[in-house]
Amino acid sequence: MKRLPTGRQNFKQIIEEDLLYVDKTRQMYELIDNGSLYFLSRPRRFGKSLLLSKFQYLFGGNRDLFEGLYIEEHTDYDFETYPVLHFNFSSFGYKVENLEEILSIEIENYAGDFGIETNKVSLGKRLYSLVEGISKKEKTVVLLIDEYDKPITDFLTEIAKAKKNQSVLKDFFSPLKDLDAQGHLRFLFITGVSKFSKVSLFSDLNNLTDLTLHPYSDDLLGITQEELLNYFPKHIEELAKEYQFPVEEILEDVKKWYNGYAYNPNIPLYNPFSLLNLFQANRFSNFWFATGTPTFLVETIRNEGITPREFENKEVTETFFDKFSLSTLDITGLLFQTGYLTIRSIIQKRISRRYFLGYPNEEVRQSMMHNLMEAFTYKNPSTVSNALVKMERGLEDGKMELFVEQLEVLLSDISYHLLPKKKNDKRSEFEVWEGYFHTVIYLVTTFMGLYVQSEITKHKGRLDLLVETEDYLYLMEFKLDEPIENAITQIKNREYAAAYKNASKPVYLVGISFSKTERNVEAWDVELWEQ
Repeated sequence: MKRLPTGRQNFKQIIEEDLLYVDKTRQMYELIDNGSLYFLSRPRRFGKSLLLSKFQYLFGGNRDLFEGLYIEEHTDYDFETYPVLHFNFSSFGYKVENLEEILSIEIENYAGDFGIETNKVSLGKRLYSLVEGISKKEKTVVLLIDEYDKPITDFLTEIAKAKKNQSVLKDFFSPLKDLDAQGHLRFLFITGVSKFSKVSLFSDLNNLTDLTLHPYSDDLLGITQEELLNYFPKHIEELAKEYQFPVEEILEDVKKWYNGYAYNPNIPLYNPFSLLNLFQANRFSNFWFATGTPTFLVETIRNEGITPREFENKEVTETFFDKFSLSTLDITGLLFQTGYLTIRSIIQKRISRRYFLGYPNEEVRQSMMHNLMEAFTYKNPSTVSNALVKMERGLEDGKMELFVEQLEVLLSDISYHLLPKKKNDKRSEFEVWEGYFHTVIYLVTTFMGLYVQSEITKHKGRLDLLVETEDYLYLMEFKLDEPIENAITQIKNREYAAAYKNASKPVYLVGISFSKTERNVEAWDVELWEQ
């Protein structure tokens, strides 16, 4: 059983150390054979840097590293050597404010390596003269640019600094079209998490192929189900042995937790980072959560009054994927580009398409729910985790008092925070607080992985929440600044429980009344329904 390349991004090291490698060279050859100028956006930890490392060694003529792989065995690729320039923006550090200086140094270092004198009038002219000089002196140049957008996305909460770096990048990218037109570029590949408009960064490089939703990149990164079975059989067996489950069952759990990223819904993918960590640790865990969620994302959702359940089946058009800009930051777009949302399905309507987004898998969904719980309750991770464990136990054991007790813990101290309202929000303070308490309950129950339905339309009204455990059904109604009696009375009078008359498990009617003044649970009641 080969050792796993967990955390490795250098292709040469992976091959020379004989680590497990999932062969993607067929897809790479397809790109080289069909074009030369590419852009690809994908979430973090998805293998972008390893991909560029492979291109670096491929165009460096290192045939020995590709021995036995698809491109060496099944194609006519000649492994010709080209000069390669590789700019990795993630290596520059976090929140870089001297970007122009760093890029100038990088260019001059390459100029020294190739013996080229650069034009120092501007950053763009430096790059142009470097590439032109190498091309004339040696051969056409391969230009690889990794995580191009990091100097911008690091400053999403400091827009002035983000725009300053955006201006530097626009200057840096400005010579690309002319370099290609003059025949100085053999291959160009740019990667990033975000997809800024071509106008804002890549000038008029209109022949740059965007691979983000292109068939060429359906499985260029990520691991397919077929690849999982072909490359990881021994690791799957070890995991099944650890949990004492049949292989078929453990595969279902692996798929539920880590599969589901898709840019073509017919080709769902595993995030390599999570899959490798799963087999490295030989246990299920939330590896995505451990990588950290940008505070900016969850605080924006809270502060803008966005209902988190909106993201479970978000419908967008194709133009949605091309609208990302600093002046109009769209939270759904950010969630898609950072991997919290993915394409779940596509409906083709003549020549137009409708895309439906959602959480890719259980790992990402739970990460999102937990982070939102911290943001909405203003609590630290350990407090949230401890409360959620006890609340789940309460529901599973039929002990509603334990559930409510921990809900009060989560809502404590909210009175010391002002709940921000979205600009131009026409809702009353009552509606804002009612929505807030509903959201907290939704986040709590959804995180637990129980069967949850919210705001269920019935023939006489709308039930706030249904939660189902292995042994119990809970029908919940929430009230704000109303007597607790009104909640259960409403469930009965509007016959919300009628649909569950033949349920094989006990049905509890639950009422919880919140106080806008106290910003916590004011009263609660539970009643076993006589079916």
